[in-house]
This record gives sequence, C-alpha cells and structure tokens, in this order.
Amino acid sequence: MSGIADLFLHLIFPVTCPICGKIASSCCVNCAEGLLSPNLPICIQCFGPYPCDKHSDSFPHYYGAAHEGQARKLVHLLKYGHDGAIGFSLGVALSFLLAETRADALVPIPLHMGSPRLFNQSKKIVKGLSCKLKIPLQDCLSWNVRVSPRAPKAAKDRDPLPENAFKMKYFPRGVKTAILCDDVCTTGATILKAASALREGKIQVVASISFTLGQKGTYN
Repeated sequence: MSGIADLFLHLIFPVTCPICGKIASSCCVNCAEGLLSPNLPICIQCFGPYPCDKHSDSFPHYYGAAHEGQARKLVHLLKYGHDGAIGFSLGVALSFLLAETRADALVPIPLHMGSPRLFNQSKKIVKGLSCKLKIPLQDCLSWNVRVSPRAPKAAKDRDPLPENAFKMKYFPRGVKTAILCDDVCTTGATILKAASALREGKIQVVASISFTLGQKGTYN
C-alpha cells in the first residue's frame, strides 16, 4: 500500500529525492543523514576545536558536512530550487548533533532585506530541528541594514558586516538561551552578528548549527 500511496503523491507532487531517486520525496531524511559526517563542534570565532583556548567567550558551531558534493547540491536545491521540503529533511537529519544541547529557542538567520526568495531556507531547516528536538522556533531577528548578497562571493571578497547588522523584531517571552541556525556557514561573521543582536535582547546564544561548512575563503 505504501508504494501505491507514494505513486499517488508523486502524481500530485511530481518530485523525486535527488540522492536516491525515490518518488514523492523532495529529500529522504535517511539520504540526508547519510551525507553527514561525525564532525566535532568548532569555535565560531576561529573555526578551531571547541572548547577554544583563544576565545573563552565563544560558543560551539555544529555542522553536518563540508560544503561540497551532494551536501552542497541539497543546499542549492533548497535555496535556488525553491523546494522548502528539503529544508525540513535537513533539519531532522541534523537534530542528532544537538541532542545534548538545550535551549529555550531555535532562531533562524533571516533573509536579506529585499531578497527575491520565496521563503527563508534557514527557517525551513529550523522547522525540522524543532520537530525533532521539541525546541520552539523563534523567528525574532531581521536584517537592520541592506547588504549585497554574500553567497556568490568568496569569503576574502566579502565586505565586513556592520556591528548593527541585525535587530530584534520582537522579544520572545521567557527565552533566555537560543541556538542560531543557518544553511551554510562560511566565515562565521553572519552568525556572530546575529548572536550580538540576541545578546542585546538579553538572550544568550549557547550554540549555532548549519547543514554545511564552507572553509574560509571558499564560495557558498
């Protein structure tokens, strides 16, 4: 019966998993999990091992895979292929990395001001994380300044973000700790500026997470 149900869904929503080819699935959670490697958390400030001897005030960043191959393909299908269901699967797949990390909220990095995208890909990932971890999603950040898209630029070519790059859209009640989420982390600058805005709102960032990690100097 499950095969008939999958075929029926495929006729209505003609999609296939880009990894295994299963019909009626934008991305199988098992396929996404299969791309993840057992990475240890890194320092969000220098990308060295966490805990970090150089940055005692830092927090850990967790990531699923290097930004290459099939993992990169999934991120691009999510961002540019406008398939939000992929994001949910990526979030569910990532959830095991945060199994020992507790927080009051999961906060996605917001879309840039004036972005033409149909949805926030980081928010889609957070929805998957939230479903598995039972931590509420709080979409409480927005960009405070207009900056040019950063994804097409190598890390070395990106302009520094201003101190007030983000602002709080609202102050979620009862939230004292949060985990920040982005689809890709390349330099850590965006996450650090978002964490600064949350601190202004009296919210401590205890960790951040992304599906892929682009080594400093590479492209998104």
